[in-house]
Amino acid sequence: MDNAGERTDPHDTAQMRVLRDALAAADVKRLVRASRENDGDEVERIRRRYVEG
Repeated sequence: MDNAGERTDPHDTAQMRVLRDALAAADVKRLVRASRENDGDEVERIRRRYVEG
C-alpha cells in the first residue's frame, strides 16, 4: 500500500515503466518501418500485441 492507503502493484516499479516505454518505442520504430515497407503481417502482429493484450 502507498501512503494514501491505496494498493500499489509491486510489478509497477519505475524500472518496469522504463522497460515498457523502451519496448513501446522499439515497437513504434518497427511499426513505421513495416508500414513503409508495406509489411502488413508485421503491422498486424504489433497491433495485436497492443489491442489484444
